[in-house]
Amino acid sequence: MKNNIFQIATGVTLSVLLLLLSDPFMLWMPPMAAMSALLVIVLLMLVWTGFIMYEKSHDERELLHKMHGGRIAYLLGIAVLTIALLEQGLTHHIDPWIALSLAVMVIGKISTHLYLDTYR
Repeated sequence: MKNNIFQIATGVTLSVLLLLLSDPFMLWMPPMAAMSALLVIVLLMLVWTGFIMYEKSHDERELLHKMHGGRIAYLLGIAVLTIALLEQGLTHHIDPWIALSLAVMVIGKISTHLYLDTYR
């Protein structure tokens, strides 16, 4: 239970920081130093949550849950980036980072499947 609270708090904190960084409703205009500091904090937290913070699996059931969580996260990422690409395509202003992110995700999945099918 303690680990669940920590993961939920990390997710909520990251979501709040990303919301503050993006400022979708133009509610605040921080000075450049505050925005830079917030950007550094968000980047460090993203690196920590994405690469360093890990989940330990103790049995097959926990490993299966972890794999399903990764699959759902991948599908949600593809869905959000596809919707963003569609919306930007309709306005004729496509951000190349969205297309690059989609390509990296799909090519990464395909190459991982090919590698595991060959060497597993």
